[in-house]
Amino acid sequence: MPICKDCVRRKCCGRQAGLFPIELGEWSFMNIHKSGRLRIFIAAVSFCIFFAGCREGESLSVSESSVLSAEAETDAGESRDSSPVSHPLSVPGMRERNYSAVDLTLLNVLPAEEGLYAREFSYVSDGYKVYGLIERPKGSPPEGGWPVILLAHGHIPPEYYSTADNYRLVSRYYAKGGFLVVKPDYRGHGRSEGQSEMTASWIFDYTIDTLNLLAGLAEIPDADTGNVFLYGHSMGGEVALRMLMVDQKQRIKAATLWAGMSEDFPENIMYFVGRRPESRELFQSRLDKEFTPDQYESLSLSPYMDSVNVPILIHHGTADESVPFEWSVSLTHWLDYVGADYRFYEYPGEDHNISGSFYHVMDTDMEFFRSLM
Repeated sequence: MPICKDCVRRKCCGRQAGLFPIELGEWSFMNIHKSGRLRIFIAAVSFCIFFAGCREGESLSVSESSVLSAEAETDAGESRDSSPVSHPLSVPGMRERNYSAVDLTLLNVLPAEEGLYAREFSYVSDGYKVYGLIERPKGSPPEGGWPVILLAHGHIPPEYYSTADNYRLVSRYYAKGGFLVVKPDYRGHGRSEGQSEMTASWIFDYTIDTLNLLAGLAEIPDADTGNVFLYGHSMGGEVALRMLMVDQKQRIKAATLWAGMSEDFPENIMYFVGRRPESRELFQSRLDKEFTPDQYESLSLSPYMDSVNVPILIHHGTADESVPFEWSVSLTHWLDYVGADYRFYEYPGEDHNISGSFYHVMDTDMEFFRSLM
């Protein structure tokens, strides 16, 4: 029984012909809620049984040894085991960096709901002063401190961003559930120093800012650094994924991704800026100045999916008009292929913020995190 290797990458006939989802009895790619231990990779096998001719010369028998050996095959003169041209902002390049939240300082106490405590903080990341929010239950912490949720927020125009207001609904609800929530603004947002979206590398910059904060969590009073969890929404979903790939010390126990960006670079950005031709041209000019096309693969997520070694939840509404629902489906294909531990929750008819099931999703997250403590 042959299998097309590109089916796993979603780059063969099935994607191009619009043949997904593939029905497997009562199952389909579009309605499976499950652990990553039940592999959709089997679906790719079934797909290619019927469409084995999609790419002649790239089929292999379905056995563990043949699947492994396929990675070393050469196809049409192209080496399958050749490494992408690396870049300092690639996952391997970012692993070589040293991370620290320099001069982390607690600032003003902010108004908070009854039973909660909130205040601003600042730290220095890559030479830029970055602000953020801490929100937690009021009163004495449990032994060891409050478990931490590091919050990687989604896209908000940086000039309109507010430390005290944006994503406060999220931080407040997690804090009510007994967590200490830490939300960095990212450079260039609100009062934070530095450029935000004036370069083509901003998604990497935001990841660095959040990794620096991760390294400094021990400086936050009553933070239980033995129980650190990660939340990423939209753009923050990609920040979270990159963090999981870079942080091989496993300081993060688990993560939840809400409607996360996960497409490869630079399509992850081009998809959004491409809606306006002038924006696409501006981003392309910045892209050409900072990177070369042969570096794109090393700057993408997919080559490093096997570095995701903590359990994750993936949430996505099918009616999301901001980040395509299909991106999360594609992410599950990759996670299945590498055997990652995840659960995928689909919300029919829900929007980018999963508004109709918002609190239910947050309850699901907290139950999941508590089960790992």
